[in-house]
Amino acid sequence: MNLIFNLLSIFFISICFSSSIMSQTNSNFAHPLQIEPVAVYKKIRGDFSYWDKRYLGVYEQNRNFQVEGEYIFWNNFSATSSIGRNNYSISDAMPETTWDRWNFGLKYGKVFDFGSSQLLVGGGIRLYDKRRNSEIRERENPDYYLVRPNFGIGYKNGRFEVMTEFRFQTETNRSFREGNLEEFRRYYQFGIAPSVELSPSFRAFTEFEYREPFDKLIDSRTRFLNFYPGISYKSDSSGTMSVSLLFSLLAKNDNAMDRGIRISYFYFFETGSTESSTKKDPTTTIDQEKKITE
Repeated sequence: MNLIFNLLSIFFISICFSSSIMSQTNSNFAHPLQIEPVAVYKKIRGDFSYWDKRYLGVYEQNRNFQVEGEYIFWNNFSATSSIGRNNYSISDAMPETTWDRWNFGLKYGKVFDFGSSQLLVGGGIRLYDKRRNSEIRERENPDYYLVRPNFGIGYKNGRFEVMTEFRFQTETNRSFREGNLEEFRRYYQFGIAPSVELSPSFRAFTEFEYREPFDKLIDSRTRFLNFYPGISYKSDSSGTMSVSLLFSLLAKNDNAMDRGIRISYFYFFETGSTESSTKKDPTTTIDQEKKITE
């Protein structure tokens, strides 16, 4: 069954890649490097992420390789899925390498124009399969499914942009209710991603994320407040590369991780008849427009 899920993910990502292989364009809003975007894109994203934590003689380390595809299938609606491999290790235990949970999501994102500025409103839901061939850990139960709805807003004016995301995630089973001996982990999470265009090719990000478990007695290892400074480089023909660092802002015993890094590659495709493709290039700044008119 897990092999079927993985093949479906590869098939979905392949459709995204083959549908518009000849040209690249950016969405109305720059894609955040860490938080889940509420804007819709037609994209392929490949990334490597790493984090570690050391506390009271226990050392944890996590590495993840992932490929994600998103496809705008109708006006402001998109579908997304990803596939990846995860390596987790903790002191005095053998490292565990598993496939990521197969997942599928639907999103809606609408951009409103107000003269020189734009407002984004969006949201969606993402469903995750069980994590196959994985041991039960304090951070998660691989035998449960995950349901993750989210929503957020964004604002853009000239070189400056900001995007926010609020999400709720819960573990669940096929009956969508806890049994007498079951306890689902749930959390709330808020993220904000301010960014500024330094040049037509470079953009700087200063992202923050805060996660609060619904019940700290059940979910005692996933709370965090992280700061993610990052930068992206966009090429007209070769996609976008980005690097984002992770710094914890809570006390060492309260934060789920100490430090980390995420390196990503994005390729954004032509959006065809969608709303964003009928407008001017959203990455063009006011200063650039003046130069063009002159």
